[in-house]
Amino acid sequence: MTKRQLAQALRQRQYALGMVSREAIDSLSDDEIIDSYITCSRCGYKQVEGQELEAAIRRARNVEHFLDICLIRHGDD
Repeated sequence: MTKRQLAQALRQRQYALGMVSREAIDSLSDDEIIDSYITCSRCGYKQVEGQELEAAIRRARNVEHFLDICLIRHGDD
């Protein structure tokens, strides 16, 4: 995937959930929407960054695959 494709797919997920207004979702840059999925909401830990993030985006076949690639059980002890 490209970063743009991933960001659009993540926006579609948010639209479908219906928990945030479309305007709020659309106001986020591609980097911001991707960040919202890879950053722990409790502590701010980023699951992937830099070159690892770029590689995860390139390898991903779809959103679910991207999330699987990035999944780290941070804080699940």
